Amino acid sequence: MNDAPAALADFGSTWAQRRLRPDVLHFDSASAGRPSEATLDAVGGYARREAVIGASVAYVEAADVITRLRTDLAEQFGVTAEGIALTESATNAFRTLLRVWPLPAGARVAVVPAEWGPNLEDLAAAGHTLVPLAADGEGAVDLAALEQLLRTARPDVVLLTQVASHRTLVQPVAAAVALCRAADVPVWVDSAQAIGHIDTATGADAMFAPARKWLAGPRGVGVLAVAARHLDSLRVPSAALLPDASPMQLVSSHEAHMAGRIGLANALREYLADGPTAVRTRLAQVGEQTRAALADVAGWTVVGAGNASALGAITALRATGDVRIADARAELLQAHGILTIVCVPARAPGDMTEPLLRVSPHVDCSAADLDRLATALRAVV
Repeated sequence: MNDAPAALADFGSTWAQRRLRPDVLHFDSASAGRPSEATLDAVGGYARREAVIGASVAYVEAADVITRLRTDLAEQFGVTAEGIALTESATNAFRTLLRVWPLPAGARVAVVPAEWGPNLEDLAAAGHTLVPLAADGEGAVDLAALEQLLRTARPDVVLLTQVASHRTLVQPVAAAVALCRAADVPVWVDSAQAIGHIDTATGADAMFAPARKWLAGPRGVGVLAVAARHLDSLRVPSAALLPDASPMQLVSSHEAHMAGRIGLANALREYLADGPTAVRTRLAQVGEQTRAALADVAGWTVVGAGNASALGAITALRATGDVRIADARAELLQAHGILTIVCVPARAPGDMTEPLLRVSPHVDCSAADLDRLATALRAVV
């Protein structure tokens, strides 16, 4: 694996050459990255193989690819391959975690204000109690306040979304894990925007993510990762049809998008070949360059940039005038061929009071792309 920093001036163009030429200027990697042609071929090739030889035979033929995928994912999350379950999405993975983890009824789950809204809904649906975690002025968990909470009103689990979906915000997960480990409190991490973007091997007890964002894998594939020390305590029923399966193999969905898993295996191999350090470094550069390029655009304000050079590639914009964010997003796409997305307050109801325009380029973003975006933003207000 080439994990040394690459010549970043050429890094993005090499990444782009492996992909179909987009019809739009793509600033929406946080929704779904653009898979390479090889990844698309892997998905289609497996689907065709099922049609030719039969789904059960194709599944057996692909066993080594899936084994390698579990090993590669385990490396990214800092767990063993036995701790990896494959699901349909990050949402499904989190719901699975809620089902199998030995939480007491009405468990106290500590969250920061910027926590992902659907996670909060799933916790409420499961009957658990939300415990507010104090955050600093940028929205990151206040570590001193967390340490105090662990001493005085110990929660059953701490849940952190490592990289926020709606704006520039990265949680200090590794530092939080160290504090919680000392207090024997597990930490769960929503890694949806983190995998393929920043370092996800934080020592957390459980993590969940999809394939389709910064790894640029297919839709319809997710992963749940659980540290080895917890595997024997999971509430996983046995299955007569799978007598030799491990707990996380039983947790994995079996009526699944197998072609998508084969595609993720290819996408992750490409990421490892590029070098995770190089990708992360480039994405940090892209984020810093994006926020700098948009900082002085009339009619818009960059939201919560904080220490921008260390916070990844997601940028959020607030309109300073009367423009509706949804209208601006539509005009950017229809009139200027630029793909962005609207983040509504339900994404993070404890942190958001209004819609934001999210910009999330990948490693192929250029200065010319940012100039084009800045020009278009001026035109839509």
